[in-house]
Amino acid sequence: MIECSGLHAHLDATALEALMRRAAAAGSAHVLASHMHAFGSGGGVTGVVLLAESHITVHTWPERDYAAFDVFMCGRCDAEAAAAVIAEAAATVEIRSLERRTPAAVSGPPGLAGPAGRTA
Repeated sequence: MIECSGLHAHLDATALEALMRRAAAAGSAHVLASHMHAFGSGGGVTGVVLLAESHITVHTWPERDYAAFDVFMCGRCDAEAAAAVIAEAAATVEIRSLERRTPAAVSGPPGLAGPAGRTA
């Protein structure tokens, strides 16, 4: 999660989408689609950039001078490089990262061999 105060909280939907697309490119991810929603004049924005490798989301609260981004990427993508693009223009930023791993019990689509050779 990338928590920002300052500029990012006041960007419009178009600028946020462009920022998130630049972040995806920096992380070597492939954008499939995006959707942004503005909550009216001064009401903030929520949005998602759907990636072949997962997603990047944003929620802004301009009245609190706050924006939060989530960057989820898998495979050979570089989520830290994507986060750096988002963070570089923020007045104050806190990046909290958590590497998620697929639980051992989840082995893939049904019918594929799972733990101890069992099929799902």
